[in-house]
Parts: sequence; C-alpha cells; structure tokens
Amino acid sequence: MFKAAVIGCGAVSRNHGKSLKDNRYATLEYCVDLVPERAQAFSETYGGKPLTDYRDLYDKGLDAVHVVTPHNTHPQIVMDLLDHGLNVFCEKPLAITPAEAKMMIRKSEETGKLLGVCFQNRLNKATVEAKEIIDSGKYGKIVSGMALVTWYRAGKYYSESPWRGKYAGEGGGCVINQSIHTLDLVDYLTGGVDSLSGFDGKLRDTDDYEVEDTAMALIRLKCGAEMVAFCTNCYLGSKVCDVELRLEHAVMTVRQSGLTIVEEDGNTIFHEAKVLTGEKSEWGISHGLLIDEFYKSLRDGTPFIADCHTGLAAVSMVNAIQHSKGKFIKIER
Repeated sequence: MFKAAVIGCGAVSRNHGKSLKDNRYATLEYCVDLVPERAQAFSETYGGKPLTDYRDLYDKGLDAVHVVTPHNTHPQIVMDLLDHGLNVFCEKPLAITPAEAKMMIRKSEETGKLLGVCFQNRLNKATVEAKEIIDSGKYGKIVSGMALVTWYRAGKYYSESPWRGKYAGEGGGCVINQSIHTLDLVDYLTGGVDSLSGFDGKLRDTDDYEVEDTAMALIRLKCGAEMVAFCTNCYLGSKVCDVELRLEHAVMTVRQSGLTIVEEDGNTIFHEAKVLTGEKSEWGISHGLLIDEFYKSLRDGTPFIADCHTGLAAVSMVNAIQHSKGKFIKIER
C-alpha cells in the first residue's frame, strides 16, 4: 500500500478524501491545511493526521501527495514535493501559465517522480466508450465538432474563496476553472489540439470578480478538422457540459449522462451512464477511478492517462483563449 497525504482541505478535497478512504492502493496518512479547523474536520471525516504546514510531510515516509490548493500555489508546492522525492497528484489546472507548467514538468523529469493531473472526466463512462469508437474508425474520421459549457457562478461562489475571481489567484474564470475539463476532453478524444484562436470577456457588470465569465474559440485539431467552443458562467438554469463530434458517418455527443450516437441513416443509439444530482453534481463520479489509475501507474511503472503533459496542453489552451484575440496560437504539450 502506498502512503499518501492531501494538501488543501477545501471544498474539492472531499473528492480526494472519499477516494482515499478505504482505498485498495493507498492509505491516507496526513491532511494539511493552513486553517487548523479545516484540517481537523477533514481528518475526522476521511482520516489522516492533521497538519498546517506541508513541509512537515517531507520526513514522513510518504509515497505520494495530492495537491488540492488554490491555483496560484500549485507550482511551488508541487516542485517542493517532487524535490523531496514525492510523487504528486495535482488538481487542475496544473498551473496558471504554460511557463509554470513546463517548469513543473522539468522537475518531474529531473526527479523521476510521477506528476499527474486531475482530469477525471477522461474516465467517465461516455468518454471511455466514445474514445474506443473514435479510435476504431467505425464511423470514419472526425469532420468537425463543438464543445459547450454553460454553468452559473456568481456572488457567494467568489466571496467564499478570496483567491477565486482574480487573475493573480485563479488565473482566469470560466475557462481555467470550469471549462478546462471540456477542453481536455476535446484534446483527448480527437487525438490532440494543434492550435486555437479565441476571445474571452467579462459580460456581467459586477465587482464580484475581475476574470472572464464567457469565452469562445475556434479549434484546429491535429487530424485536420476544426471545432468551435463556447463557455459561460452566466446561465442560471444549466450545467451543460457537452462535446459534440461530427464524424463522416455519425454524430456523437459526449456528456456525463451518457453517449448519444446519431448514425447517418438517422438511427439513434444512447449509452446511458450514472450521474449525480444536486449541488456540485457536475464534478461527476470518476475521481475515484482516476485516483486508482494514478496509484496503479505508480505500482506498475506504466504511463498515467492524465500525466503532466496533458496538464500543460490544457493550460496552453486556456492561455491561447485568453491571449490570441483572433490569431491562432500553437498548443504546447
């Protein structure tokens, strides 16, 4: 069994706590948060000895650490852990900028330690089925596609966590926080994004945040096709998170509720998937699956499905949408 710790005991940490509690591959030894009460509450719910300084983990005989802290803290914490011989499973985004992400990758390569990123939607049932079908060539090549993310984030969401809604802390808004998962799925399902051009903006007249709440992009795929993408945090009644792919002989729509295939003769096939309901249902149910894969990769020395290079590609896509302003930017990975 691998010995693990979690750094950062805020809202998202519960996905890691649930997955590590009674895990087949790892035991949760420590949990760390700058706020002692948060660390204590996490410990009482999921286990692990509470600490307030992540540097106290260096001499604890651990194998891996989950980094679940604000975006802007990822590079320093991750590189410190790698320097001390620890494998790292980092929440998305890997970093705020491609330059930081590349520094983290170099550190992982120098130390020989695994650095993974939490893109759990790669293991959603619909994603797995779509990937198998696309790679099989059953419906031909990808011709075009669309990515759509319409969520709602405002007011309390930002006030509860002061680092959110600020470029210095979060690195952006709807793209780097909510839509980065969908951009990653586009990259994963299609065989890779080559470049993209985008625009982003803040549509609401509010002081709740300074970052973008809406963005769009034109995406050029490595396979030669083009896709469009639209994302917003301004749509009150929806948690839409879709990837539609038009192939030569079918249209496939990937969402958490399942995979829909409309064949060229009009025949519709639906592969249903289990979904959550209520608040934060959009997080999905695949965190545990991805965390298990991380530890199996450690055990077997095999590639991890969401390694640090996928993290760089995602951050590079975010950066392109923020800065291209109508000119195509090559995606780094």
